[in-house]
Amino acid sequence: MRNFLLIIFLSFAFSVLAQNDSVVIPNNSILKTIKVGDSLTYYQCHVEEAVQQLSTASGQTLTGNPQKYTITEKFVVKKNADSYTVNYYASSLTVFPNRKFSGLKIREKAYWEFKKERSFVLSDKDLKYLIALEKKGKEAIEYDYAITKYNTNQLIIRNGKNFKQLVIDGKYVLSKLLGK
Repeated sequence: MRNFLLIIFLSFAFSVLAQNDSVVIPNNSILKTIKVGDSLTYYQCHVEEAVQQLSTASGQTLTGNPQKYTITEKFVVKKNADSYTVNYYASSLTVFPNRKFSGLKIREKAYWEFKKERSFVLSDKDLKYLIALEKKGKEAIEYDYAITKYNTNQLIIRNGKNFKQLVIDGKYVLSKLLGK
């Protein structure tokens, strides 16, 4: 009886460990469509309250009043043989509301001025965040394309002409979740 219980306990423990060690990507996830060497681009636009500071060429620093600004970020997720790598880019702040997302279906524009901030390897936890946000988001409709006070957090996932544009309820921001 003791050995039987020990075997059941060990079987359960190993099954739990096996589930935690690998991430299962759902069939309906856009992540499932990419092959080794391919990449997905995640664009996220969200609104943050901030105080903007400007430094002039003469050395003077000017500080504005707190305002709402939109921040647009880009994550290029590349699938490797045994992992995913991410190149993270951010654009300069733009006064609220941001009209960038209405054009993302067509193509990224040079004046968006994305600047590479860092690169990192996705952990299993990071991969779970990407899957969860894709599940949590609701498909955007025409009224959602411009960022307004009513839909202040959007995510576009692109792989060539295949894309999803999602409105994300809550303050789920990829740059605050991934690579930590």
